[in-house]
Amino acid sequence: MKVSVEMKHSVRVLFALLIGSLPLSAQTANPTQHPVPEPRKVTYCELAKDPAAYNHELVRLTAFVTHGFEDFHIAEPNCVMPPERFSVWVVYGGKAESNTAYCCPGESGRETRTDSLTVEGVQIPLTGDPTFHQFTDLLKNEQDTTVRVTVVGRFFSGAKETINASSFWRGFGHMGCCSLFVIQRVEWFEPHTRSDVDYTAEAGWYEKEGCSYKSVRYLRHVSISYSDGTAEQAIAEQRLADTSQAWALSDPQRVAIESLKPLYPRKVPVLRSVKKTPVRQVFRWKNGKQSVVVVVIRPYWLSLYAAAGSVAWISTTIKEAECH
Repeated sequence: MKVSVEMKHSVRVLFALLIGSLPLSAQTANPTQHPVPEPRKVTYCELAKDPAAYNHELVRLTAFVTHGFEDFHIAEPNCVMPPERFSVWVVYGGKAESNTAYCCPGESGRETRTDSLTVEGVQIPLTGDPTFHQFTDLLKNEQDTTVRVTVVGRFFSGAKETINASSFWRGFGHMGCCSLFVIQRVEWFEPHTRSDVDYTAEAGWYEKEGCSYKSVRYLRHVSISYSDGTAEQAIAEQRLADTSQAWALSDPQRVAIESLKPLYPRKVPVLRSVKKTPVRQVFRWKNGKQSVVVVVIRPYWLSLYAAAGSVAWISTTIKEAECH
């Protein structure tokens, strides 16, 4: 059967219309190319429960990031942690450096690396879009800070080690402290727009003791980055403030005194205010030859647990300095 010129033309037009109606990705896809993997959605608590199950996985999670001196971690305060010590160090994929000052090795003073990052044979790219640059600008502008983020990246569990009957997941970051999360894309972060919360991550650790001292002993340090139960204690104190102890929302000096009572049961501390801001107050008590410093702040990360958005005052650091 002969096919007319008109019919051939009609077939070509119909074929072109069909191809044009396909998505652009389908028109240009190379059948030999591998599809971009979809990240596996996980929580920080799930990573902590079984790090090895997610080793080398591309994952998406929402959590807090802390950044400061010897600190670039992902953290979540409400996890019931396993017996093994677990923490996650953070770096960027691609060629971007975080400029975090830490040991063995450090990244201080460098903005980019020569080659794209490869970890354990896996090369990790980086999406350097406006959201990523806004996030890194925030970290540069606030030298010690805590940020709520949603990130996609590659997780590396490291190795499980046992030292003095205690088990740790180690291999990356400061002194090989941690597992590793390599950020491939920052999808979202919460801007720092509130003036009624303390965004810092150090939680009063660097506040001065106020005397020439021989030694300093830390009696309390509540940090979102630690897996020692102190963050859970702060959440419990926030819930008490929301229900039966409303004074914790407005009376930082009382919060400081109440936190000292279990440590000095037979004494009545007389506190002197040495620093006062809307989000942080520092008190000092001269206890004989000792100088006791109490730092009380309204931690930003507690806003996630505040019933009405009002963050309670929490005693985050208590340290005792033996004075000359």
